Amino acid sequence: MGRTYVLIADASRARLFQQHASRTYALLETFDHEPSRVRNRDLVADANGRKPAGPSVGANYGGRSVSRGVGRPGVAPDTEPKEVEAEKFAHRLASALDGLLRARDDRLVLAAPPHFLGLLKKTLSTSVVKRLELTVDKDLTKLEGRELDDRMRRELFPSPKLR
Repeated sequence: MGRTYVLIADASRARLFQQHASRTYALLETFDHEPSRVRNRDLVADANGRKPAGPSVGANYGGRSVSRGVGRPGVAPDTEPKEVEAEKFAHRLASALDGLLRARDDRLVLAAPPHFLGLLKKTLSTSVVKRLELTVDKDLTKLEGRELDDRMRRELFPSPKLR
């Protein structure tokens, strides 16, 4: 029988556990991505660029046209810097999982907030996706010790409902 791994993550930190037969969990590795906790303005090197107000009209100086008008304020980037950092971290985690899940019968459980869970699932290789047993769209990263253990058991192995 293969091993079951549980990855609990958010956009800036993750913990990888291995589940034992007694449904206890051993911490295998922790991951940290500090740039995901930084403010957007601290992630960009410079202010956003400016765009001309309209078509280039006016005098032609040395082969280049000059725009009349003041120009529009900064152009927003296509993707927010924090989103870029979250995607980088998702790729890093996906790469680690790809190297870990080698046996054909290994299984994986992912627990992350909904948005980051979507990013992570999008970056997983097909071989890892085949081993994905369960996803939990909740942030469990802030839980520690006994509280984390109880919550993992409750989320991952819910007891049958009484009738």
